Amino acid sequence: MLGLKSKLRVGLDVGSHSIKIIVLERGAHAPKLIHARCREIYTGAEKYDPEGPKKATVVPLLVEMFYEMGLAPKKLKHLGSAVSGTNISAKEIRALQLPEVEMASAMHLEARKHLPLDGSESIVDYQLLGDDPKEPDKVRVLIAATTRRTFDAHIDILREIELKPGIVDVEPLAVLNSYIGVTELPDEGALVFLNIGCRKTNLTIIGRKDLFFTRDLGIAGQHFTLDIMRDLSLEYPEAEELKMSRGLNPDVKRVNDGTAQLAVHEKSALEKLGDEISRSLRYYIKETGQSMFMKFILTGGTAGSKELQEYLQEKFNLPVESYNALASLEGGAGRENNPWQYAAAVGLALRAQAV
Repeated sequence: MLGLKSKLRVGLDVGSHSIKIIVLERGAHAPKLIHARCREIYTGAEKYDPEGPKKATVVPLLVEMFYEMGLAPKKLKHLGSAVSGTNISAKEIRALQLPEVEMASAMHLEARKHLPLDGSESIVDYQLLGDDPKEPDKVRVLIAATTRRTFDAHIDILREIELKPGIVDVEPLAVLNSYIGVTELPDEGALVFLNIGCRKTNLTIIGRKDLFFTRDLGIAGQHFTLDIMRDLSLEYPEAEELKMSRGLNPDVKRVNDGTAQLAVHEKSALEKLGDEISRSLRYYIKETGQSMFMKFILTGGTAGSKELQEYLQEKFNLPVESYNALASLEGGAGRENNPWQYAAAVGLALRAQAV
């Protein structure tokens, strides 16, 4: 196994259904992509664990992935990783300008309002975004938080394979970092990010002058697969394969000659996702008065779906872009068949690169 040089930067994204690893080093004009690896956590007849993958499942896969890349985890010096799931929160608030100690205490209290209680304390970080243009005596503050139990479980996985914990981010911010690190936000209006995972879709709205907003939507890739399982009486692997080969929400009907024809299901998880997005956009408009949404930016394993792109374009009359975070890296263009799933891992590696 090759020794790791300290110039390598690693982004590690352990999702609910797959693990993504990005390895970068400094390039001549942009960060250079050394490795991009993705490994499915569940195979065969297994279904995902609704509580998230356990350490006993994740650790052997991580060991295999680093071995395949010829990298020694214990020699890593620069690592960015993310916590994900239900016990995380990222939110912009308005707050009075306070001394640092008082601000930290106030942000811990604020974070508890937005985290599900699991019996443990909050882990909170925050960043001042500048003065509030509407209230001169206040400042805009971005809070990122998780629970101690979630954070410790994440660190435990890293230490199990001798990875030294470095930057730990929350998943929605890691996705944004991969985009705003290489692309300017619009001067007017806001962008709508949809990070479509297995268990949930994270919707984030951000603009140069507008309120940062994020919300988890309860419809995602797993729900399209479950629809197919239910409607066609298939096992999970068959339904997943059908979804990947024939679209998000197919209804395969048998005909006399035994062949299969594809039709669109009347009531789909895709339509439910559209309804959730509509509610979120209406809430944002009501709270902020901003209704100028410039486009949708899609990341995650399902982001390349033509059905999803066409549906969003038609429903919301907005441009839709599937964001390839690898394309901005030296050697990253055309590197992977499904590059959309690496956005968080790229964002994490770029943060490690900046340290």
